[in-house]
Amino acid sequence: MASLYWPLALVVVFLLTRRLFVVPASLRHLPRVPIFPLLKSYLSMEPEDARIRKLILPFANERQEGVVLVWVLGRWMVHILDQQIARQLCDDLALYPKEKPPNDSLLWHLIGNSNILVSNATQWKKQSRLINDAINLQMPVEQFVALTNNVKALLGQGTITVRWEEFAQRFAVDALGSTVFGHDFEALKQQSMFVREYNGVMSGIANPVYLIAPVLERLVPRTTLLNRIDTLIEQFVALLKAKQNSPGDDMMSYMLRDPDMSQKELRDNMILLFISGHDTSAGALSTLFYFLATHPEIQRRAREEIAAVVGKADFTAENLSANSLPFLNACIRESLRINTPISYVVPRMSSADAQLGKYTIPAGTSLTVDIYAIHHTEAVWKDPHVYRPERFDTEGLKNWVPFALGPRQCPARNFAMYEQRTLAAGLLRDYEWELPAGSKHCNSIQNAFSPFALTVPHKLHLTFHKL
Repeated sequence: MASLYWPLALVVVFLLTRRLFVVPASLRHLPRVPIFPLLKSYLSMEPEDARIRKLILPFANERQEGVVLVWVLGRWMVHILDQQIARQLCDDLALYPKEKPPNDSLLWHLIGNSNILVSNATQWKKQSRLINDAINLQMPVEQFVALTNNVKALLGQGTITVRWEEFAQRFAVDALGSTVFGHDFEALKQQSMFVREYNGVMSGIANPVYLIAPVLERLVPRTTLLNRIDTLIEQFVALLKAKQNSPGDDMMSYMLRDPDMSQKELRDNMILLFISGHDTSAGALSTLFYFLATHPEIQRRAREEIAAVVGKADFTAENLSANSLPFLNACIRESLRINTPISYVVPRMSSADAQLGKYTIPAGTSLTVDIYAIHHTEAVWKDPHVYRPERFDTEGLKNWVPFALGPRQCPARNFAMYEQRTLAAGLLRDYEWELPAGSKHCNSIQNAFSPFALTVPHKLHLTFHKL
């Protein structure tokens, strides 16, 4: 019966919403991914990276196209596959502002529409200045080191096999709590009810039928899930009120000092920072540790660099910098390239008729930068599916865009790189690790299905040995 699920669901969804899948006349001149393979991919809950490799990358590699039209979350959207076209899009904030989030999507009901991710013009400039200043007050390396020691305590003194992507999420949640929110989620100490409820909500949102046709949220509303989302939002609001009553030295307290930030802006940015600050970090840390596990010679070389640069000294912002640990930094860059934590970015909307490369883009078109595709284009990257940190010595960073491009690239990129270098360096000094026998990741990394273009390894068990 299970083998009949997706064909039956495909037929039902198509009959209910077939008008949605008609390509607008203004976009029919663009190359596009056929709708039925896309629907099959979504309904079978295929991970984002697998869908891009199978259906989108051939347009870049075999057909040398710079854009392709894809059905995404209820509408046709132009995926940018070429780095130069992506930069042209990202640099022009007036012609290509962020798209207003769709009303039907429960994901955006949770995130809100007044945060730095989707705001434009004056509102975005205000939030961007404030959040950049808050993040760059100081690099919280001491907190990262303390949390790394907590991870070591859990791994112990012998040999242990753990589900690593869960450890990575717990580490990322506590890092976010201590540095951004000034709140201890205690995710590494115990099963966090807050995190468990968040994971449950995100799993509910990820129903593939509703992702294909968000209009179903109005036709067949999911009242129970909506109530869970509202309850989770209330918990974020409670954290915000507690921070207003008792401010500290964290980033959220800094943002609260600005009288121009409304309560809705503060709430929406708080939720956004939680989602983007720990889901992407968890994916990045899981991927990095996977590739170090499957490439023992690279893991050994990174460990030797730690020994030569840091030795047994305490970790500091200076000895954990990219310049101090160039090979470890290259390992992180390569893991961010090959299994990018976010496959594609929040879309832009063309405000007028425009020209992107050789492609005519009509006004009102949804466009997104497909980071995964850019990172796996064969004309740019030699052997793009091979993990090779040394490529950054020769292939450079011009086409490396894990944090997006232009003025609106991720403001926390330096924060994220320090977070990864700290945990990796701390564990490299005291442990070596490998995939356990029979791992489903032996031949290649296997990611989870995600409603938010996230790329996170699924059920990644690693075996750690104390040195």
